[in-house]
Amino acid sequence: MRHALITAMLLAPVASPALGQRQVESDTGSAIPVPRRARISDASGLSDQARARKTLAEFARCTVDRKMQQVSAVAARPVDKLNDSHFVKIADDECMSFGEMRMKPMLMRGALFVELYRRRDQAKRRGGSWSLPAVAFDERAQVDTANAALALEVGLLSFASCVIRHEPETTKAVVLKPAASKEQDAAFAALAPHLGQCLPSGQNIKLSKPILEGALGEVLYRGTVPLASPVSQEVR
Repeated sequence: MRHALITAMLLAPVASPALGQRQVESDTGSAIPVPRRARISDASGLSDQARARKTLAEFARCTVDRKMQQVSAVAARPVDKLNDSHFVKIADDECMSFGEMRMKPMLMRGALFVELYRRRDQAKRRGGSWSLPAVAFDERAQVDTANAALALEVGLLSFASCVIRHEPETTKAVVLKPAASKEQDAAFAALAPHLGQCLPSGQNIKLSKPILEGALGEVLYRGTVPLASPVSQEVR
């Protein structure tokens, strides 16, 4: 079994699944059903970026189906206890029908949390239970600035947390709508004008849709440690 390549870019587009459905197939010569692998979409009119976003969502769906125990262990870790190696170990080509996945670990991380949040939301809508762990994100926690990767991740999640506080319904739509669908793109467009309010004055930020979706999905899934309200002092 070859490990899926976790490198600079996301390649190999595939079709997007219905949320929460366990899609299965049988390997050649076997009648035993296994979680369905990602496949390249032959839909016309898709941009390379849209195909890549669909690939990421489909690959994450298959990964959760095939490796629920490992994904659960990742979800049980706090932000500062996760690193790229956790996602390199989870990803492998068993979830590709052919070709290879090439992506940054950050993309894999976000896609897995998005998939978990979608499944938990659907379970709630159906009146079901959800037992997988979720460790709350505390944006006030001290971060070792020498750890550049962690500082970047915490900064991204803090930004996402702010966006969610200001635009809860729109952010949920971004994460819950099918990847690269017209509905999700409309949610991204509706959210875009509100991103600046979560940036320090004079700063700009440019994030790809999968990176922003992944950060929003992780914060939505984890939940956050409530920010302390300012203590009012009575004038005596």
